[in-house]
Amino acid sequence: MRRPKMTYLIGVDCGGTHIVGQTWTTAPEHLVQSVTGGPGNVVLDYSAAVTNLTTVLDQLTATIPADQLGLILIGIAGIETAGRADQVQQTITQRYHANTQVISDAKLALLNGLAGADGALVIAGTGSVVYGRQAGKFLRVGGWGYVLGDEGSAYDISKRALKQVLTQTDNGQTSQLTAPLLAQLKVTDVAAAVQEFYAQDRQTNAQLAQLIAKLAEQQNSEAITVLVTSAQALAQQVVTLYQRFAEPRPQRVALSGSVLQHNRLVRDTLTATVHQSIPTIAFNDITTNNAHAVIYWHRWTQEEINS
Repeated sequence: MRRPKMTYLIGVDCGGTHIVGQTWTTAPEHLVQSVTGGPGNVVLDYSAAVTNLTTVLDQLTATIPADQLGLILIGIAGIETAGRADQVQQTITQRYHANTQVISDAKLALLNGLAGADGALVIAGTGSVVYGRQAGKFLRVGGWGYVLGDEGSAYDISKRALKQVLTQTDNGQTSQLTAPLLAQLKVTDVAAAVQEFYAQDRQTNAQLAQLIAKLAEQQNSEAITVLVTSAQALAQQVVTLYQRFAEPRPQRVALSGSVLQHNRLVRDTLTATVHQSIPTIAFNDITTNNAHAVIYWHRWTQEEINS
């Protein structure tokens, strides 16, 4: 009797700093190959991101028979902002002649973090966003960028810290954060600090959050307040998303991003604040690369076909 053909699935996580692509098999689930490439943010540099993406995919598809490649699932940072998902999908489909789906890297993380189950994902790194999934539909709260949102993110923490300095300055007082922030920005007065903050790029400004975290560990009360307030704002977005879920509401929330991974105060404040409104929620960390989400996307689509 002839054995059935093996089905290969390719998942790709295109982040701002690097791309990770993985080939998986189903029945049994097995990681065949993992490849890392250059930056994959299509907003910052579309052509370079697509070149880096195809370089990774060329390596992953090189040893796969064309008729055994079941799916390429690509999560791309900034794809919703750029509005170029269809363009990327068409490019990849034509190049590899395979079923291709392009989604945001946040949705990819949601699927992976919850192992395909319904629930929510909180990402807090340089920026932030809250995503949810229920009955095959995605929901989103926040993530509107560093100017209009990104509560609980590193940038938000940095911005709140500098605003605390400015508020105290306007009141004729000196903030506990003034001297450390001026030193970090390498300026000598508050006006120059504001000028430097506006002149620097988003990533550089977001790095000020690391200073605020260190000050909080040293029991700087204003630094603690900044972190707690920022985390509470993000927690409220989680509550808002859960209010949009239909009954029975899923009870799992996955946590991702450098702020939630490395800042215990922000993480604990977030979970405690959410539990005040929804005490039954269970939080978990993402422990595998999000390219693994292709397995869950495949299961999800198979369930839809068979239902």
